Amino acid sequence: MMSKRNIIKEDKNVLISLVKKDNEKAFLDKSAKVYYTGKKFPTTVALNKLFYFMPYIKGKGVKDLWLIKVARLGFRKEGTPLEDKNDLRLVFEIEYVSPIFDDYQSVELKIWRTFTDSTIYELLKTNKKKN
Repeated sequence: MMSKRNIIKEDKNVLISLVKKDNEKAFLDKSAKVYYTGKKFPTTVALNKLFYFMPYIKGKGVKDLWLIKVARLGFRKEGTPLEDKNDLRLVFEIEYVSPIFDDYQSVELKIWRTFTDSTIYELLKTNKKKN
């Protein structure tokens, strides 16, 4: 039987992004269904090329991989009475795939110390050099 790890497309782009403390639990227990960016998003990231998402957990690094199913505009507090219609964000609807590392790995967040845009291949290659 083929594991999910074997069907990861290494040539695809991955967005690595710092996860705010109040959202860490959903990523640690693999229940996250969406990722909201901050109020600003780097213009250097080609949204049409993003395929995967990896949450960066402060003090730990990255380990788990999510598939980006939909990228859209939305609000940080969608569907709540406190929703601010002026607080427009990029929203990634995501689905958990699998871990790509056995343990958390440190990755340099190159854009505002919050984001990195790479490919799975480059991420794996960089990790092999460290070990």
